Amino acid sequence: MEEYRTLVDAILGQVHKAPNAPAVVEGDRVVTYHGLEQLSGAVARGLLAKGIRPGQAVAVCLPRSWQLVCVMLGVRRAGATVVALDAQSPLQRRQHIIEDSASVAVVVAGPDAPQTPAGVPALRAAELLATATGPLDEITPDQTTSFVFYTSGTTGRPKGVEVGDAGILRMALPGWLALEPGARFASLSNPAFDALTFEVWVPLLTGGTCVVLGDEQLQTPRRLVEAIRQGGIDTMFVTTALFNTVVDAIPNAFSSARQVLVGGEQLNGARIQRWYRDNAAGGTRLINVYGPTECTTFALYHPIPADFAGDIVPIGMPLPLTGAVLVADGCRVARDGELAELYLSGAGLAARYRNLPEETAHRFVLLPWYDDGAQRWYRTGDLVRRDAAGHISYAGRADRQVKVRGFRIEPAEVERQLAAHPAVQQVRVCTRRNPDNRHELLAYLVLGDELAFEAYHQHLAATLPPYMRPHHTHLVDALPRNANGKIDESALLKCGVAPWRRRRIR
Repeated sequence: MEEYRTLVDAILGQVHKAPNAPAVVEGDRVVTYHGLEQLSGAVARGLLAKGIRPGQAVAVCLPRSWQLVCVMLGVRRAGATVVALDAQSPLQRRQHIIEDSASVAVVVAGPDAPQTPAGVPALRAAELLATATGPLDEITPDQTTSFVFYTSGTTGRPKGVEVGDAGILRMALPGWLALEPGARFASLSNPAFDALTFEVWVPLLTGGTCVVLGDEQLQTPRRLVEAIRQGGIDTMFVTTALFNTVVDAIPNAFSSARQVLVGGEQLNGARIQRWYRDNAAGGTRLINVYGPTECTTFALYHPIPADFAGDIVPIGMPLPLTGAVLVADGCRVARDGELAELYLSGAGLAARYRNLPEETAHRFVLLPWYDDGAQRWYRTGDLVRRDAAGHISYAGRADRQVKVRGFRIEPAEVERQLAAHPAVQQVRVCTRRNPDNRHELLAYLVLGDELAFEAYHQHLAATLPPYMRPHHTHLVDALPRNANGKIDESALLKCGVAPWRRRRIR
């Protein structure tokens, strides 16, 4: 990829190189690079005509689709920041994100548009895409805040991570993946999550094709495998949970692809070994990837060799323009094999947490003892080890935050939503690993009033997106405490109370 300053410039550069090449494919719909330039330009003109100004935030609440790609690029060409919204998330969460991000408009799919806060207009994507052609003065947008992705927050409210162009551009640099014109990347992630930045922008930055998979193609392992083969997918990212589910059902799943990135939770070494045995004749390369949203999707990667024989799959080494240091005792570089906290730096680092200066100052820090304070570092809160070859392996979390179903979850946020029900007196959300080594969320409730399971289930659906809902809920008389007066999670996990089922309980 040639050197460009902005995401928009880089993609428009691909338009000039191969205008008739397919940029985005969804079913029978093919959008060429020229078409992408025209459609995104229409969106930009439409937004500017609606009074949107450079530097403002525009929320995008669209399903995964070719329209989503055109709209996001159009928002950037108008000089505005894209705020990613999940149309399936609860109304309360969406409204908080719109208000917290100061979005001045929300782009929606159709007439049954989700409710927006007072004074924030809902703009139809179809109308923006149909804006009349005309001149468009290319605007150089703010490069430090291109997208805002909301993740689970310790306060119980989602926090916005401001991601810049540089972090996305670095993922399209050579040296870590096979990136070439014509490659077909699958897009199957939730539009509100940062994995989409890899699935959409990396192919468009390198002359490839973004192949959008519909929800119906993700409903069963067989449908997904068929979609991968029929779509001629070369490269894709899947969460660890999805990878496990699919390969358990179809051992040769993903074998038609050239490279499959897997991440979100710790990989099971035995399962990886089995996959390579089942697909020994193929040339597919599995790559373990690691990265928080604060470092723009991926920070470390590890190509897993076909003869891998270990128990722990490393998360590897840094991507281009990415730094990593293992900090022990808060003030020194860890020795090989020593457990330490992982700090990240480089082009992928987010600018800040939106409207959270104290949290930003706590997580994005300087290390004067290491580099004389020359650059910012992000404290991941992840405990890792480095071997003599320089490969980094994940060991656990320094705080309560965990990856569940491929998404980063702060149990405090789940607790806040459960405690909002008037019948819930106390709540604690714990995590444990199931036999497949996946994290599960367990909610322990102390009730103050009678509560029917159906009413509880409705409360979950109204306040939490599916990936944040507890796998099991247990009703207890009290939350056990340790000698320091803190909730004793180990005692809760050993209490032996059966999960709550559909029956009326006091």
